[in-house]
Amino acid sequence: MISTISNILTFAVMGILFLFGIVVTAMARRNHGSAAMIGMAGCILLLLGLVFNIVRSYVIFPQMGASLGFETTVSVTNLISLLFDGTGTALLIWAVVARRNPRQPAQPPQGPGWPQQPPYPQQPYQQQPGWQNPQQPPYGQGQGQS
Repeated sequence: MISTISNILTFAVMGILFLFGIVVTAMARRNHGSAAMIGMAGCILLLLGLVFNIVRSYVIFPQMGASLGFETTVSVTNLISLLFDGTGTALLIWAVVARRNPRQPAQPPQGPGWPQQPPYPQQPYQQQPGWQNPQQPPYGQGQGQS
């Protein structure tokens, strides 16, 4: 009885953690790119491995154990479980060390038909304070000549 409760509790906690991992990595795709996608794939494989282990515990052992023999059933199911768990864990490790490109600021589209944007914000023209001398006409063409 205690073993069954312990198994169910373990499966439930691990299932919640893997589902949480899938949701978090799906939300982190924008900031982390391919690393988040690799992590999501790892969480999905680990969740599938957990589902396989649940099926193995409650369906496969009772039915296949009697027909194929207990040792063969344990060997085959352990190998399948190892593939799920090993590959999922390897993907999570890969996601941790995967290169992340620095986030680039959004650039407006530029090209034919689009106004070119300078890389800095434009400031409105401000006239410099102080007196500005008007331009003088060339020598001999001024107002004092008749």
